[in-house]
Amino acid sequence: MWKLLRNLLLSAGVLALGVKLAVWLAAGQQAQWLADQVKRWGVLSWSSASGSFRGDVILSGVQFRPVASAEAAAFSASSVKLRTPGLVWLLTRAITRNADVPAELGLRLEDVNLPALRKLANENTPPWFGAQSLVPFETFACGAAAELKAADFASMQVQPRTPLLNLRYRYDATSHNLELDLGIENAPFGTLTLRSELRQITARVLDDAAAREAVRIASADFSYRDSDFLRRRNQFCARETGVDVDGFIERHVNAVQERLKTSHIVPAEGVVDMYRQLLSSGGEVKLLSLPREDIAPAQYDTYDPEEVLRWLNLTARHNDAPPVLFKLFFLAEPVEALAGIDLALMHDPLAEPDIVVVRPEENPVLATTVAVNSTKPSAPVEKPNNETPPVPIATPAAANPTSTAATTAAAPIATPKPAATASVPNSMAAAPGQAPTPASSGAASKPPARLDPRLDPRLAGLPSAPPPPPGSTAALVWQGPRIDRLPEKSATHERPFAVVAYEALNGQTGARVVLITSGGKEIEGKVTEVSPAGVTVSVNRETGQARLFVERARILEIRIARRG
Repeated sequence: MWKLLRNLLLSAGVLALGVKLAVWLAAGQQAQWLADQVKRWGVLSWSSASGSFRGDVILSGVQFRPVASAEAAAFSASSVKLRTPGLVWLLTRAITRNADVPAELGLRLEDVNLPALRKLANENTPPWFGAQSLVPFETFACGAAAELKAADFASMQVQPRTPLLNLRYRYDATSHNLELDLGIENAPFGTLTLRSELRQITARVLDDAAAREAVRIASADFSYRDSDFLRRRNQFCARETGVDVDGFIERHVNAVQERLKTSHIVPAEGVVDMYRQLLSSGGEVKLLSLPREDIAPAQYDTYDPEEVLRWLNLTARHNDAPPVLFKLFFLAEPVEALAGIDLALMHDPLAEPDIVVVRPEENPVLATTVAVNSTKPSAPVEKPNNETPPVPIATPAAANPTSTAATTAAAPIATPKPAATASVPNSMAAAPGQAPTPASSGAASKPPARLDPRLDPRLAGLPSAPPPPPGSTAALVWQGPRIDRLPEKSATHERPFAVVAYEALNGQTGARVVLITSGGKEIEGKVTEVSPAGVTVSVNRETGQARLFVERARILEIRIARRG
């Protein structure tokens, strides 16, 4: 019995050693595969490679030395762990020597050092973000220090550590969809995560421009969670500057806006308020983007930034607060902006035109009727020299038997209220052969009857406004219910602009044009550049000049002002 148990234990140990040896060989093979995949951009080296029974490949002392054209990709890490689908997958891939890109793979980098990130942070003073904390606007309004040092972190009771980077992707070869998850765990400061879904990803995307043009972003979700560092930073900077925490937050927000203003960027009020809430109470900020899929991300840099921001459909949320539109204004020239500019205060040449309500001209006949019903006398209406005297509104005499019924029905409208003696306007004077009917005191207390003006004999056939200019097509409306023939149309005047073909813009650099787009928008500006893909125009804004690129496929009509 003991002999059998001993043999089983020895067999299990030998099997474990064999599996461990196989995993070690497979790990070295997959590490070499990874180095071969990135050798076009640089040299990937490591001090040792091992594997685990979960199928993970672990590399220690990793360094990546890129070629001259990709120096920004240089990094080093104490360890890199490749998270594979499992042990069976790893051993099968090693045995079959499969060199295809896996459909699913994860990477975990510990103690990451990115020299390019620190170099980027130190390009401006103060830097846009902390090189170690990765917190945006870390030292803005925090005294003379451009960067927080180790002593400053010790004063905040913060122990900085190198961040952990997690990357995982899942690829569907049938639909060509790629799901990408990126996370940076920077424990004493905060955590950043990015989740995105890309479509039309193929193997040729790195080498073929047409394949890159086909890539679309289905969705993107970015979040930043504060690890109580903002509160500590606010207290530290408040002590350094001699103000309270609320005073520092206000100074910090103003300093951020001033820096953005120098870069011709103005955030909307909602964005500024959300950032202020993050500084005050910490928590998490999330950005969600559902971009338009009919526009390639590879072309974003050729469009106006504000238009690209609209296409991204970015919304932001702080904790559980209602989301706000993440809106930034990219201005041609810096402007004075202390607390953000709302969309209503900006002029957007691509925005839909405002709806202007035009009130119709006052009807002189109805206005005269209302004046009679009021207690105050109205001023006499001057009669134009070339206008036919209007028919009186007063009730006709009873001697006219044909209008007795109509007069009885219309009497409450025309009967004035009993008041002091008032002069009767010229338009209210009785026509020759007619005498005005005395007003009834009882009728004045009754509300005026609402009759259809088309059935009122006093208004039938009367014009409702001054006569239109000669040749106007409004003649039928002005003449009332009569039907007259319209006069012959006058000669058509030549338009002040000419419609030209797209090819005609090649020699029109500097000319002022109006582009009518497929969305019904009018873009007016000067032509600065023409290419087969589209035209770039310089447009005027209240804050300066801006350059817009309009795709040729979006242009329906091109108008150029006539000369002479």
